[in-house]
Amino acid sequence: MWAINKSPLTIGASMVPSLAPKESLQIMSNKEIIAINQDPLGEQARLVRRYTETGYDIWAGNLSASKMVVAVVNWANSTTRVTLNPLNEIGILAASNMRDVWAATDLGTLDGSHSITLNLKAHEAKILVLADVKLTSPPPKSAGSTYYAATNASIAGGARIQDCSGQTHSCLPTKSKVGNVGNKATIKFSNVSSSKNGTKLIGVDYINYDVALSSAWNNGSNTRNLTLSVNGGRARLWAFPISGGDWFETGRLDVELDGFRAGGGNEILLASDGRNWAPDVVGLEVYH
Repeated sequence: MWAINKSPLTIGASMVPSLAPKESLQIMSNKEIIAINQDPLGEQARLVRRYTETGYDIWAGNLSASKMVVAVVNWANSTTRVTLNPLNEIGILAASNMRDVWAATDLGTLDGSHSITLNLKAHEAKILVLADVKLTSPPPKSAGSTYYAATNASIAGGARIQDCSGQTHSCLPTKSKVGNVGNKATIKFSNVSSSKNGTKLIGVDYINYDVALSSAWNNGSNTRNLTLSVNGGRARLWAFPISGGDWFETGRLDVELDGFRAGGGNEILLASDGRNWAPDVVGLEVYH
């Protein structure tokens, strides 16, 4: 994870073989992982998709020479079976080769319409490097009739609208947000349009700057939780990471939600997890 995010790599262990496990030294000296970190493009990987309840993330980042790194990270304490289905939903159309870096194995050509199934052990990160990558067109962000501002939603339970005009980052794209989303607070988006029944990809624009400096060493977390449900269905939990450098810089997390009906009239309900503060919400977009 440090390598794909282009962080400085520092070995926090003794270099004396008798004092450091051989397996640890092999991990820290893996040339292919170090090459990802030292790639001349210098672009940080990004969180592409998060599955909080299942316990895994998908990260992706561009590399030089038309390559891309894709990381699938299992945060759970047990083995997890992950299916990337299909890859074009995370922006990958095709690649001439996919390499499993830890296994040092080439897996062959890749068609974005196909699925890839991975078995990840507890806390395992599968690192894949794709060559000659062809990308799909990215979904539109914050544009068109499919964007819904939180300030136009129905809010209840203590949630409050905040005007961000005049701030450096201004809670883009609406320059306002709904905050104070605590226990029993809700944000309800009505008359949401969908092109199909079933599952849709949603982009949630949010703000979280809850830096856990004082609690990080005691299992503290800088994530804020938010539940989302569609048309009265089961509420699903999502953990939202730090979005930027203050309480006005917007981040976006793409999530998959089920229960949509084709046409208008859909309802999306956002709420805290009932115990902790949720992130401030700027708005959401339903991708085509």
